[in-house]
Amino acid sequence: MNNIQNKNLPIRRTHRLKEFDYGQYGYYFITVCTNHRKPLLSKIIGSDANVPNSSSNLIVGSDAPVAPSPSSFISGTVIPSQLGEKVLECWHNIERLNENVELDKFVMMPNHIHGIIIIKNTEPIDPVNKIYGFEIAERRGRRSLQGLVKDFKSVTTRIYKNMYGSSESLWQESFYDEIIKSERQYQDVWKYIDVNPLMWHLDELYTKE
Repeated sequence: MNNIQNKNLPIRRTHRLKEFDYGQYGYYFITVCTNHRKPLLSKIIGSDANVPNSSSNLIVGSDAPVAPSPSSFISGTVIPSQLGEKVLECWHNIERLNENVELDKFVMMPNHIHGIIIIKNTEPIDPVNKIYGFEIAERRGRRSLQGLVKDFKSVTTRIYKNMYGSSESLWQESFYDEIIKSERQYQDVWKYIDVNPLMWHLDELYTKE
């Protein structure tokens, strides 16, 4: 796994391996779904299962220099909602706040996210104070996958509750995970994430907006 450099179909699982240390070095594919699969995070423009997979998905956010017109969108373009932009920012903060964590391929669908999280080492790291979303928090070095996702879900749920005045969590209670054990598996997962917007209408998590 140390030599993985290139990037692409996963088996989604809802359970953890009982004896596996999810804080050790490794590549992890995760899927997190919104509560009741509500399409709160984004819109997919021009998704079509018959479109060749030669085009990669594009995320257009508030940092885009010029907002493209609808006619200029490539097939499978992901347009984040206002909440989705906050979720995207918090996703990137996972890497910023945890020195031993690296984020790889990611996509934000209307009602779920897919991402690859890399835990790079297990050496202790001195605690540091950093800004995570809208709060100050202390982050320690050796974090488990469950801990990383729990923090991400907690912070984004607070943002959701503030924005929508909701008392519910933004996310379903658990999340799907898969341990990536080979470069071939990594390639398949990377490609699955990349073409996900193109295949939206065929996705098992698809819901009409």
